[in-house]
Amino acid sequence: MSSETKDKRPPWPWVWLFSMLPFLGWWLTGLLDLDEGFYGAVAAEMNRRGEWITPYYNGHPWFEKPILTYWVTKPFLWVFGDQVGPRLPSVLATAATFAVIIWFAKRRMTEWTAAKAVLILATSILFVALGRMLMTDPLLNLAITAGFLTFWESLVGDYRWRWVTAACLGLGVLAKGPVAILLFVPLAVWTFWREPELRPSFRKGWIIGTLILAGVIATWYVPAYLANREQFVQQFLIEQNLKRFTGGDAAHTLGGFASLIFFIPILLLGMAPWSFLLWNAWPRSQSPEVDAELQTPNSKLQTALPRYLAAWAAIVFLFFSLSGAKLPHYILPCFVPIALLVGDHLQGRNLKPYFIGAAVMAILANAGFILWYRLSGQQEAHALTRELEVMAAPDDAIILYQLPRRQKSLGTGKPKIQETSLPSLLLYLNRTADDAENLNAGVRSRHRFWVFTRASRSLPQPLGWIVTRVPTKTEQRDYALYRLEPSSSSNSLQQKNASR
Repeated sequence: MSSETKDKRPPWPWVWLFSMLPFLGWWLTGLLDLDEGFYGAVAAEMNRRGEWITPYYNGHPWFEKPILTYWVTKPFLWVFGDQVGPRLPSVLATAATFAVIIWFAKRRMTEWTAAKAVLILATSILFVALGRMLMTDPLLNLAITAGFLTFWESLVGDYRWRWVTAACLGLGVLAKGPVAILLFVPLAVWTFWREPELRPSFRKGWIIGTLILAGVIATWYVPAYLANREQFVQQFLIEQNLKRFTGGDAAHTLGGFASLIFFIPILLLGMAPWSFLLWNAWPRSQSPEVDAELQTPNSKLQTALPRYLAAWAAIVFLFFSLSGAKLPHYILPCFVPIALLVGDHLQGRNLKPYFIGAAVMAILANAGFILWYRLSGQQEAHALTRELEVMAAPDDAIILYQLPRRQKSLGTGKPKIQETSLPSLLLYLNRTADDAENLNAGVRSRHRFWVFTRASRSLPQPLGWIVTRVPTKTEQRDYALYRLEPSSSSNSLQQKNASR
């Protein structure tokens, strides 16, 4: 490749290679807790149950997220196993997002804008990190990207693209709840108000589109309600949607001024260095003299599209800034319009710096995941769990003992897991386990059982049981594995009781 590409078209094989390079290597580490661990454990348990409607976590219905992530994870987990399979849907969703961006930018912008936009995203650290993880956000981002871009296509081209928009919004609802619709409505209203020349295009397609939207949503919401009734309404619709947006989720809520500015540093750092070009790439109102010159329909559309992209990014940013719940990945849907704006703003056809940036990001992403996986202790936890999965018989009980932290300050500010329940263990155990705070209360089996706990925990010896620290190939530094078996006197008592 020369430093200055002289062809009229971008070198698309190289663009695709380098845009996907930072996402390769997702299989080098296990899932990270908490979110990845929950989604992986739920998908695995649904596979064991042959379940497609009700998500289950550790033996109980679990309605923290809608179904789409589990629907796409289940087959990949079954075919490719628990190392490659869980994160593969997110990587494929990211590749599909790139394909949609390229398709749209080729039609309505330029091929060079398309190439630069996907490479900008591939060199944005937050976008890359989420695209490598088992999260709901890559699927939601794909649905929103496809929905919002096809909506613009329905306004400037064939109105029937609006039906594709409706299907995409429905998939967005299946991915992460009604947020896709809540973001689309203000964007559509703003476009109708701000772009009067596009108002005639709003007249068709809404009835069929609404039916398509409702039909896609109903594929899960209706059977999930029929199967779970009040539990579905309370846990999913009220607690996980209404209360989370209004700030009822205390674990993810900030208050006051900090809540309003929370996403500013997230955007600046998560999309650096491109976020610092956004000011120059942001569309400005034209002067009357310039407006007078821009009288043709094509020229009007050329100025309207950047405003549409800017409104898209701004609405996403403001929506989540005003929302009560705050997590860094919430603003992922505003990365695509920003990448298109910045990519269109940048001049020149030399993609070599973008390729170098993508290669560097690939190294940083893999090194960062591997380093955190080791320092956090999750590598050890997963290695011990895999050994336990081999040693434990099907009828042995497994107890996860006192995994959550004992006090609020423990682990804060240190490169250690903040002592959670480690839901990812259930994925690698491929079975349910008892979460116990009191070991005596957890002992309910007459057979041998196993205890997985933190090395810092003091393990009591239940009456009638022999406690043995299990030697393993994995060095037990942060975690410990014990085997508990009935004592000889306890066995005799059990045999007498059985003979009566």
